[in-house]
Amino acid sequence: MVTARHIKPRDGDILVLLGTSKGAFALRSDSARKKWELGGPYFPGHQIYALAFDNRAGRRRLWAGAQSGHFGAVLSSSDDFGRTWTKPEKPNVRFPEGSGGALKQIWQILPGPATEPDLLYCGVEPSALFVSRDAGASWELNQGLWDHPHRAKWEPGGGGLCLHTIVPDGANRLHIACSTGGHYRSDDGGKSWNARNKNIKTPFLPGDGPPPEFGQ
Repeated sequence: MVTARHIKPRDGDILVLLGTSKGAFALRSDSARKKWELGGPYFPGHQIYALAFDNRAGRRRLWAGAQSGHFGAVLSSSDDFGRTWTKPEKPNVRFPEGSGGALKQIWQILPGPATEPDLLYCGVEPSALFVSRDAGASWELNQGLWDHPHRAKWEPGGGGLCLHTIVPDGANRLHIACSTGGHYRSDDGGKSWNARNKNIKTPFLPGDGPPPEFGQ
């Protein structure tokens, strides 16, 4: 049995979260960053593609997307820097029945702005965006992106068909990037999405003509 070490970050410390193919680690240092303390491993033997820290509304919460070959992908959280973690009995980020999707991996966890302390985003494989408005207690699929006509034509890249990047940009604008669909932007809070891939073309793929709207 692997025994984890634990850290005790203080206000003003530097916190680094590290996901690996065999577990997660947390490192802390003071502002000088000359010495580091290591916490972990957490979820030993699991693939950890996504970690996040949420310090809004007085929280000190870690989020981890853990992938197990036996249990699949689940989203867990810790309010004591890894000493204890939630253990969902069933996937808390999951595609609704009839959607045609099945969760394979959690690729990004992103807290929303300080003005919306209960807002969280989650990017997954197959490429989809999930949103929580109750601090992670429940999650819903962003239907606007899932129903986009390009999605059926997206192909997996080297890491899979994954939504790996989420960037909020103001009150209603949101950017996402997925492999290999590319960059999409919403200007209405996620209700609709437009491809924003401009002048992007992979030179080793066959075909002439202008850069495609998506897929590069």
